[in-house]
This record gives sequence, structure tokens and C-alpha cells, in this order.
Amino acid sequence: MRIVFGRRLAVALLVVLVAGLLFKVSYFQENLEAYLFPAVVAATVLCLSLLSLAREAFDLCIDDFQPFPIGRQWPVIVIMIGGVLLIDTLGMYSTTFLVLLLVGYWYSPEEALRRRLVQSVSMAAGFSLAMYVLFSILLNVQVPRGFLI
Repeated sequence: MRIVFGRRLAVALLVVLVAGLLFKVSYFQENLEAYLFPAVVAATVLCLSLLSLAREAFDLCIDDFQPFPIGRQWPVIVIMIGGVLLIDTLGMYSTTFLVLLLVGYWYSPEEALRRRLVQSVSMAAGFSLAMYVLFSILLNVQVPRGFLI
């Protein structure tokens, strides 16, 4: 098999490098117990990105993806940055709920406003509740707390 160089391989390599950096930052800490969950997530992302890199390097991907215009991505990038900036002020769960609500609403198929809003609120609330159960109850991890929850 020969390695196929191209833009997609470069992107996959960049993702591996970022995932490797996240793994290094998460795993090699003095208090490994406090970083257990981030280390597990970072290791999983690193493994998946290495798999993606191998698929791209050996041209094993099926080229069935449709291009996604950057204009549809910028608002969500801004929402994510805003969420990161607000997490200490609003709290992790409130910020997560708001970010997921806005992202879900933005990417919902164009349908009736009410249905779109109900689906976005349901998805954001369900995921936020799952995060609360996982972090606060099961793992007993301290999360950023703001003036909201």
C-alpha cells in the first residue's frame, strides 16, 4: 500500500497532534485521580484520531461526504467560544445547556419554529442532565460553578 498525501491527510495529522497534546496534558499530572476522566476521554480521542489518520494515509475512506460550508460553521464556533468564556460565570451545567440549545437550534432542519425549539430544549436538557449524573453523582467531580447551576 502506498501513502496518499493530501489535504485530508494533513487535517487528520493535525487532529492526531492536538489529541496527543490533550492526552499529554490530561494524563501526565501529579494528581492522576483528578484527571482520570479527562485522561480516558483524551486517550479515546487519540485512538480514534489515529484510526482516522491511518484511513486517510492509506486511502481507505469512502468519499461520500458532502462539503459543509464554513458559513454554517462560524456561528457555532462563536457559540462554543462564548460558552468557554462564560463557564466560570454561569456554571458548567447552565453553560452547557445554553450552548447545546443554541447549537441544536442552529443545526435543526428547517421546520416549524415551535417543533425546532422543543427538540433543541429536549436535547440540551437531556444531555445536561446526563452530564450532571455522570460528573456530580457517579464520578463526584467538582465542576465550575457559577451564579446559576
